[in-house]
Amino acid sequence: MKYLTLRLPRQTKLALITLGITGVLVIVLLGYNVLHQIQDVPIKSNLLKMISALVADTFTNHIVWELVLNALVIFSLTAFGKNIIQQMRLYRSWNRYVNAYRDLEMFNSVVAKFKLEKIRFVILNETKMIAMTIGFLKPKIVLSSYVLERFDENELEAIIYHELYHYKSRHPLQLFILNVVADCLAFLPVVKELVQHYKVWMELLADRYSIKRMGSEVPISHVLLAVLKNEQLKNQALGVHFANEAINYRLMQLIEPNKKINIPLFNWKKLTASLFMLQVMLSIFIYSCV
Repeated sequence: MKYLTLRLPRQTKLALITLGITGVLVIVLLGYNVLHQIQDVPIKSNLLKMISALVADTFTNHIVWELVLNALVIFSLTAFGKNIIQQMRLYRSWNRYVNAYRDLEMFNSVVAKFKLEKIRFVILNETKMIAMTIGFLKPKIVLSSYVLERFDENELEAIIYHELYHYKSRHPLQLFILNVVADCLAFLPVVKELVQHYKVWMELLADRYSIKRMGSEVPISHVLLAVLKNEQLKNQALGVHFANEAINYRLMQLIEPNKKINIPLFNWKKLTASLFMLQVMLSIFIYSCV
């Protein structure tokens, strides 16, 4: 499987670039709309009076179409705040969970084996299948005692190398940012489609990295088959889990390595709806603000 590169396909790269440009465009449109409207509001020393004047101006001194952009601003800010609060809650609950189930004995044995990689590990005394990468600025690879006991040495190495790719690429941070963008721009449904497409490729490339480090696809194949049979597997929202919705494509890559994997980039209906929404936003912006 030497031909399997660790590079994203060109169409995926273009999709991510398009996603970035779209995000910036929407922020500029909505941001300028807000600035355009608050210019009419007199600056007052009393913050409550100023907010009251801003609300009154927003709903009385502007055409109804501008209210559409205002609604999108409120929606995006609400989604952003919701994601931040949710992440803070997950972080606190995760820390409590780790402190309760941390396994120092197994931790020392794993760290000693992968000392040269300088990986930050968290080992949990758990009977569930847990293999994931968490953390934004200082990522960690999390494994459960079940994983260490269930899989042989080669299979465990394959799992760790898979997670090491996520670890080195800072995928937890990437996923958090992309998920926040997708939620804030939910009125452009194609954004979520593009994010989902990238998630699948994250997993495929992580498998390729594991195969490259192991020199064989056999260990990772055995692990994936075992994961499919594991009824205790539960998806974790905090990081990048070893098993997720990309598992079918991952198996396809292993079973038919010579066949090009065709992963849908987006749904045409959602793309059409998103382009229509962008056109509406641009029309309102040009008519009202320019």
